[in-house]
Amino acid sequence: MASGKSNEDFRRRRLSLVDQDPANLAQAAAAMQVSPAGTSKPKARRLSVSPEMGQKSVVPVSFNPELCGTYSCHGIEPMGATGAKAKINQDRGCVVTPFAEPEDGSYVQALFCVYDGHGASGDKASEFTMRKVADLVEQKLTAGIKEPEALRTAFLETDALLKADRTIDAELSGTTAVAMLLRQTGSKREAWLAWVGDSRAVWAQPQPTEKSGYKAQNLTEDQKPDTPAEMARIKKAGGFVSPPEEEWGGPARVWIDAEMTLPGLAMARSIGDHLVKTVGVIAEPEVVHFDNLASGFIVIASDGVWEFIDSQQAVDLIAKFISKGSTEAVTKLIETAAAKWRQEEGDYRDDITAICIQICDGLFATLE
Repeated sequence: MASGKSNEDFRRRRLSLVDQDPANLAQAAAAMQVSPAGTSKPKARRLSVSPEMGQKSVVPVSFNPELCGTYSCHGIEPMGATGAKAKINQDRGCVVTPFAEPEDGSYVQALFCVYDGHGASGDKASEFTMRKVADLVEQKLTAGIKEPEALRTAFLETDALLKADRTIDAELSGTTAVAMLLRQTGSKREAWLAWVGDSRAVWAQPQPTEKSGYKAQNLTEDQKPDTPAEMARIKKAGGFVSPPEEEWGGPARVWIDAEMTLPGLAMARSIGDHLVKTVGVIAEPEVVHFDNLASGFIVIASDGVWEFIDSQQAVDLIAKFISKGSTEAVTKLIETAAAKWRQEEGDYRDDITAICIQICDGLFATLE
């Protein structure tokens, strides 16, 4: 690496639980101080990034870890007879709070996101996207732009900014994205979700008839190349879609040529991947609004979870541990997913990242 840092140093720098930028830490510390008049200053926005397996938070974060947990696990790749090696984690998970809240305090809200980078520069694409989307959505909401349009245009503008950034080669690299804006007004909770790709958000609704006490409802739908509407758009633009590989279990893929030489992208929408933007792969997200979320919990995860665990299985697993807190529950989910990869794929494992958010009073309480 150009910086001379080891892979382990790189992962530690990228996946620490709190923003490591000294200026940002100083700003956050100052915002928590009490003014001479005895009134607290407005809280600085905090971007808290999913810690990687084996790491712990070193400072308090601005959300309750018992009610919101986030965790990540880097992948591994085989090295032939010499075994396997850890790969740089291209996933990002983050919680941004407080987020674009009104001065009158009429509601509180936070932004929860998961990004799954891919390609040679996938880690840079997901890092860039994680920061730009949060900045742009906040700017747009503050300017009075409605939530669906703020999310939609933030994704599109981030894609354009990534293409213009010459320090990141995003022709054959990119990232999925799931961003959830969660707002609480009094006792009412509502959410807006925007997504591209195959990372997924699932709502666990209390349901006494289910064995675990919760029923899974997908809040997002994976945007696969062979989904009829997605495939029609890609083919109309001159792209080619190969079907899933039955023998090896591989996914459907997008290609720019009939010979299927490049790039074999396994999703129909993404941020980045600009080579296939010419053949119908788009960065425009689907956006949905849920007007009144009842109690339960939400899981947002990269496809490292969903490859071998379906939505209901993830909900059932988290439900076993949710009484011990969201951090404990999401850790168990990641550990189980990692074990599934070992069982099914041996010396290969994808990056795995998830966030678990309990929909209840106290979620937005600031830790002291």
